[in-house]
Amino acid sequence: MRYFVTLLFLWMLSTASFALEVIDLERISENLPIGQYVESVRLQRTNDASNDVVLSDEVRNGDFTPGKHDALNFGYTQKRIWLRFEVNNASDQDIERILNVRYPLLDTLRLYNDKSTTPIYTLGRMLAGRNNQAMVVPAPYFIMPLVIKAHSSETYYLSIESDDSIAVPIFLTTLSNLENTAFKYSVGFALYFGLTIANILFAVFMTLLLRERAHLFYSLFVISNSLLFFFVLEGFPNTIFGIDSLFFNRDIIAYIVSTSIAIFSVFGASYLRLKTLAPKAYRLSQVLTGIMLVSLILCFILPYFYAITLSTFAAVLVGTFYGFVAINYLRLGHPGVKSYLLAWGVGVTGSLIYGMKVWNLVPVNLFTSYGWHIGSLFEIAVFSLMMAYRAAQDRKERLDALEQLNKKERDLRQTQEHFLETQIKAKAELELQVKQRTRDLSNILGQLEHENKSLVELSINDALTKIPNRRYFNDIYPQMWSDAIDAQTPISVIMLDVDHFKRINDDYGHLSGDYCLVKLANIMRETVRHPRGVLCRYGGEEFVIALSDTTQEEAYVIAESIRKKIASMIISNDGKTFRVTSSFGIASLVPTSYIAPESLLAKSDAALYQSKNNGRNQVSLANEENCLQTALPQI
Repeated sequence: MRYFVTLLFLWMLSTASFALEVIDLERISENLPIGQYVESVRLQRTNDASNDVVLSDEVRNGDFTPGKHDALNFGYTQKRIWLRFEVNNASDQDIERILNVRYPLLDTLRLYNDKSTTPIYTLGRMLAGRNNQAMVVPAPYFIMPLVIKAHSSETYYLSIESDDSIAVPIFLTTLSNLENTAFKYSVGFALYFGLTIANILFAVFMTLLLRERAHLFYSLFVISNSLLFFFVLEGFPNTIFGIDSLFFNRDIIAYIVSTSIAIFSVFGASYLRLKTLAPKAYRLSQVLTGIMLVSLILCFILPYFYAITLSTFAAVLVGTFYGFVAINYLRLGHPGVKSYLLAWGVGVTGSLIYGMKVWNLVPVNLFTSYGWHIGSLFEIAVFSLMMAYRAAQDRKERLDALEQLNKKERDLRQTQEHFLETQIKAKAELELQVKQRTRDLSNILGQLEHENKSLVELSINDALTKIPNRRYFNDIYPQMWSDAIDAQTPISVIMLDVDHFKRINDDYGHLSGDYCLVKLANIMRETVRHPRGVLCRYGGEEFVIALSDTTQEEAYVIAESIRKKIASMIISNDGKTFRVTSSFGIASLVPTSYIAPESLLAKSDAALYQSKNNGRNQVSLANEENCLQTALPQI
């Protein structure tokens, strides 16, 4: 591994072989990085106005040093950078080339030729409203068309200033090659922002679905850090929307860094559950969040150079802190921390590589320029997988808890049955040891117990249809309502009534009507299964179905299935054959303690009457109005 790191570092620090001092246009490619053809010198900035910088003899006679890399890097500096290069055209025709500086974070660029003291081009984000750049290709970097006359040489000077880090990936290219480069650049960032927006939508969806604070903070972090930050960093506010404001093209970067890292600190504390698992670390995380907020406030006061330096330093503190916390969690064996450490590590590695380029510790190349972008993309991808996995684990834990509860209920029932069996055996043994009179008394007690069981069964089951009756529903429904409040899951109620049932009794007799109700109860019993659903006979020809953890759409599917089965059933009894239809009303909501359980029954009953009024043999859904806040009369 260390050999790989060594080779990588040597590659980033590697330099090309010595190049020619003069750029010969006849012998170069259509896209030439000219960093090694360029000489540079750093001079103090003056207090002159932005348009009054002239090419002076002091600059011409400056102590220029030759470039050693294809792309130059000067890091953070308050000095003005002067670049000098010479272009030669030995051909018989004029040659047009485009000078292209592919770095959007430069405040001011001025290009001069040796024959003039005033600039040919004055570009930069500081001069967005007065930019005389010939926009032959829309791009967030800087484009300066040049025409080199036949049999001539031109010496150019390029002045660069910026409060950000100064990197100069400078190219001499043709228009066609520039268009091709701009296309690849656009496709790459379209892919990046497309994947980022997809992760944002996923995060927002998880936030709305699970209503957890960690998901909310993660959504805000991805929006601020992975979307807004890189959108501004690459100069898109001006390129895409034509915004000339310096605030939106530069100064806002410091605000976004402070805000996004503050959000990340809150997200990390919530996701790692510091308040419960590591109270001391939680208090320190609050201090770091406060530091980021103070940094945000100082962005309104300090000049941009100091604001971005302060924000970056504070961000490093927060990132280092959460790295140590994650490593400590890994040492203690806390679950789920490996994926967090992976996401954190990839994101920090990418930003570290970019930071090394910013501070001129490594040269500018594709890897150092976009390492942060790639690391950020992998970071949010891993974080998204983490959030999805955690949501799945939480759901599995809830299902396991429900299964354990059901198992305990079954074990309790078996214990009760075993106890009853033991009691019966004890009675049998007692009957063999006592006198006949005692045995007679025991027989009487046994008969009374059997009759009591029968009475209990008759009290909760309908004698005709053998399904639970309204009394049972009045006992079980409040419990289902309370369970739905605890689990925050929807509960649905289906009310159904046999259409024109009185006519069936009148035309075919009450025995046929009773037989019809039994057949309907059997159809509904096959469709509605315990423990998710409870089927009860609510009245004469009226039934009610209560469904826990069931949405209105799912309840509609169940009701429509029952309706079709009833409508297609042929009832034959005592030589009489007929068909029946039924009407349904459905109401559903996620209950709270402020809503009366009876309000859902009232809405379902209203929907049932809507089905009747609309012609019967149909399923109607309750409207979307809120349930009653006070209880209706007891059912």
